[in-house]
Amino acid sequence: MYAVIVGCGLVGSRVAAMLSRDGHNVAIIDKRSESFANLPSEYDGLTLTGIAFDEEVLKLAGIEQADVFAALTDNDNVNIMASAVAKNLFGVKRAIARVFDPAREKTFKALGLEIVTPTVLGAEQVYSRFVMGENSAHLYISNNDIEIMEHEYQPKRKEEQVKDIEVHGEIRVAAIIRNGKSFIPDELEFLHKGDRIISIVTVASLHKAIKTFGDSNNI
Repeated sequence: MYAVIVGCGLVGSRVAAMLSRDGHNVAIIDKRSESFANLPSEYDGLTLTGIAFDEEVLKLAGIEQADVFAALTDNDNVNIMASAVAKNLFGVKRAIARVFDPAREKTFKALGLEIVTPTVLGAEQVYSRFVMGENSAHLYISNNDIEIMEHEYQPKRKEEQVKDIEVHGEIRVAAIIRNGKSFIPDELEFLHKGDRIISIVTVASLHKAIKTFGDSNNI
């Protein structure tokens, strides 16, 4: 995969480094050359100093061969403009924009852009900590119809099995992480104290899931 990234701050540099580490071709653009100091020494992709939506800079970054483009600066307008140029002018199939204002998300999705909203993700993480405690995480997907939840299993009775905590059509155990290794369990798998359970939950059954998984001290 060939990826072009705009913004070499903490997020952009981390994404670029991960892609490079995994063997992908990466070019990263930033208006300040000193921002490239955020990249680790093992990063072996391109670095270009310039404006995010400058056509010549994008061409030098290889935008015409790019499979994916991501604008990850701390400026919504820059991210949207750069992503729109990448997608509409250069025909990049996937253009991802970091957008801080959740109210603008639907508008920019209508332009065919993939949106990442740190404000929403941060709020969801805080909410998750409120209702589930520090050993949990939420990820909202599919326009908030479904959530993926991660929590540490707290036994409520002896010899509890996966089937005992699942609810047909509402709560499904997708994976268990035990002693650092993950696996997909069947319904007869016994749960162990300290297991981390990855569950798929409908938003409509969120309260039921919190009662099932949550520490009563946090509800």
